[in-house]
Amino acid sequence: MMNKKNQQSIQRRVVSRSAVLMLLSCAFLMPVQVQANEAVMPAVEVKMPLQLPPEATARPAYLARSQRRFDAASPIIGELQGGLFCSRKNDIVWNQKSAELLLPTNAMFARFRRELQQYGYPVPMPVAQPLFQEKTDANASGTGDKPRPQDFNLQVGVIVSQVQTNLCLKGTNTWTGEAYVRLEWQVFAPEQRKVIYRTTTEGVYRARDKNFEGAVPPMPVEAFAVAVRNLLADPQFALAVQAPYDSVAAAANANLPQGTTDPVAPGSPVLIDNQPAEHPGSDIAKVMPELRSAVVTVLTERGSGTGFYIGSSGWLLTNYHVIGGAQSVRVRLPTGRELVAQVARADAARDIALLKTEAPGVRPMPLRNGEPGVGEDVYALGSPLGDAFNTTLTRGILSGVRMVRDLEFLQSDVAILPGSSGGPLLDKSGQVVGITVAGLGAKGLAGMNFFIPVGSAIERLHLQLQNQNQGQSQVSKKP
Repeated sequence: MMNKKNQQSIQRRVVSRSAVLMLLSCAFLMPVQVQANEAVMPAVEVKMPLQLPPEATARPAYLARSQRRFDAASPIIGELQGGLFCSRKNDIVWNQKSAELLLPTNAMFARFRRELQQYGYPVPMPVAQPLFQEKTDANASGTGDKPRPQDFNLQVGVIVSQVQTNLCLKGTNTWTGEAYVRLEWQVFAPEQRKVIYRTTTEGVYRARDKNFEGAVPPMPVEAFAVAVRNLLADPQFALAVQAPYDSVAAAANANLPQGTTDPVAPGSPVLIDNQPAEHPGSDIAKVMPELRSAVVTVLTERGSGTGFYIGSSGWLLTNYHVIGGAQSVRVRLPTGRELVAQVARADAARDIALLKTEAPGVRPMPLRNGEPGVGEDVYALGSPLGDAFNTTLTRGILSGVRMVRDLEFLQSDVAILPGSSGGPLLDKSGQVVGITVAGLGAKGLAGMNFFIPVGSAIERLHLQLQNQNQGQSQVSKKP
């Protein structure tokens, strides 16, 4: 009798032959005069994916949809060879049948999930489905269920816009070859009902001198994986999935009215008595003691972050995700004194919040009127890791300005750590130019931390600066 191992071997050969026959059947659909030609694999830069640090707060993402483009005018994507020396040649045609064979939908979905997990990106956990969906009281009354955590998972879509591959089947199920793919990506935020990120990546995989055993050639899927890793190398993708756009902030944002919340005085600007630096360009070390006194640790049930005083009346700025939708929090000054802070205004989409305490009796942070320039020295002041490193100062360079989801961010290589969220980014005169919001924390990679421009925060919270030195008012106009 035939043993189980031999039966499995024969089954693999049958499946492999079926795969080849499908490819060849596609080739036979072409006119007789068409001859096989090897496809030229474009040069592709293989980038290092950004490793998301364990402390980063990111929304789960998954590949939800895929599409493939077919060009009827030019369907040939490469050459199929056969035999020990890869001598027999036929055209490989890109159509519905060959596409699912070369780049299976399930394989793309699984490989995308695997690559995200490998580099620290959260993916949705399997949700047990009940046998029957019973009506709840909310459903019966027509109000609907409350949003579930999985309702805020980011949905990723991919369009396979170009494929090229040269394949050789040696024997029954041994493959060599190469493949190239071009992918168009979109990231969809369901709570916003909009695409928040778009890009295009490429991937190429060459294995001319390496044999692979299997029923189908793995080269196109491996090229797809390279393109996924190039996606993960984009700082803007990492920023798009990170806090403050986590499930908590997203859920809170879904319940907010359009625009900013303003429970104190809707429609009225908040007047902030601002004191810009008297001598712009001066040494930050000279004013550091005063600056440190204005930085606080924001304490919530979820953890801690950073905030800082603006104006002399007890107004504070911090990140929205630091307060987590709370109406009041505690703030601790560098002296150890604690005050209760009420949330006056918030904008979850911009991840900014305005808090109010009693007047603390400290010199507030000066807000810079103009924008910083690329190449300027900048300094991050915060409370990383809670009170253990209260008012820690780090230095870097402003490396650029990035637009993500129609929002402007400052990018810098200045180091930030967990707990620094909501802290000020300062110029060399000690004036606030930005607010800490997200850090990628990728080892060996600089310039991967992001900050909200202070002008954008002023505009979104409807603040009006009264510059004491110049005696003038200002309302910033930034997205």
